[in-house]
Amino acid sequence: MKSLSFALAALIAAGAVTAVVVGGGATTPSAQAALPQHGLLADVVPTQRAPLPACSPDESDCTAVNRVDYFIYIANLNALTKLPFNFEPPITRATLPNAYVVSSVDQKIYVNGSVFSQATITPPPNLTAFLGTAGKWPSTVTCGDPPTVPCNVVTSPAILPGERTSILFPGWIHVSNEPNGTYVFQYIVHGTLNGTPVNLTASSPPIQMTG
Repeated sequence: MKSLSFALAALIAAGAVTAVVVGGGATTPSAQAALPQHGLLADVVPTQRAPLPACSPDESDCTAVNRVDYFIYIANLNALTKLPFNFEPPITRATLPNAYVVSSVDQKIYVNGSVFSQATITPPPNLTAFLGTAGKWPSTVTCGDPPTVPCNVVTSPAILPGERTSILFPGWIHVSNEPNGTYVFQYIVHGTLNGTPVNLTASSPPIQMTG
């Protein structure tokens, strides 16, 4: 997880934000104009940009050169608020004020501009498909209320104010029974900010899949 300063530095480098946040969470007038109304930004970072050659459909000869993973980052540029000295129930990541709580991610894959595949991935504990993604979410584990051991109550993943965090990093292996061409992976992150639904959309850079 990165601090707000790292988040802004990365986003400015990508051309997504043209202003900076200054002391105490206050913003300059130009920064206020540049930031989205909900204070959240999403971007997708691939682990490689080189063309992916195809491997066998059973993946028996697949290696790292046939695979790309996509880190879906969310920057929460909202202010961190003061918490009361005594609060009940205990605050968690998902209940912290100004936290962005994620409920699901839609993945849509385009090949040469046409939709090739689409699916919805939900985080633990409600994961019903794509079980291999279970460990790729920043889900919170608590001890329940009242607390008991073992602490194994899984709650929703959340991005805290001031963080730029990867909410999920799905992967793709190119195999020979799939079409070749230019692939773009689009992700729509569904969640809430202080109880209000907010959806964030980001797409990967194009990547070539070859035979």
